[in-house]
Amino acid sequence: MIRGNYSLAREVRKSEQKSRSRIQQKQKHAHLLEKLQRTDPIRLHFQIERLESGQLDGAGKKRLQKLKEHWAFMQKNGLHKEKIQAFLEQQRKKQAEEEKARTRLWGKESVYFNPELNPLGKVPDWRNLDGFSEPLPNAKKPVQRVEVEPDPEISLLGIQPPEGAPPKFYRAVQNTRVKE
Repeated sequence: MIRGNYSLAREVRKSEQKSRSRIQQKQKHAHLLEKLQRTDPIRLHFQIERLESGQLDGAGKKRLQKLKEHWAFMQKNGLHKEKIQAFLEQQRKKQAEEEKARTRLWGKESVYFNPELNPLGKVPDWRNLDGFSEPLPNAKKPVQRVEVEPDPEISLLGIQPPEGAPPKFYRAVQNTRVKE
């Protein structure tokens, strides 16, 4: 039984609108597919990173959202699949190497090395230090040593240093020697 406000013309318009909408969606999908096949995915990734790292206004936020939608569309539809996988794998390796270099312990080569207080040369936690707003660099001592010329008075007096290794002016570091 048909309700009193049923209109055949309205039903026909509604079905035509649905079919038009489906056709437009397919055209939109095909256009985006064609457009993104010509787009370089690596360039798109770096554009997204650049926009995420900076301060954005309204237009910048819209642009970032659109680029993220394009990136998701590319991954969903498998566009440039091999290129994207190789690039993302390379990025992961690069980040892992940077993290490893950032956390590497340099030991005696570290600028933070102290035989008693910091025998491993670990970078101090910057949050515990006053006046620092970012992490300290994991630096090591320069390779080139500065040569100091000997004092001319010592050569005039003819003083000879004692035989053997020079003395150490600090205690032996605990728990760092290999047991034999």
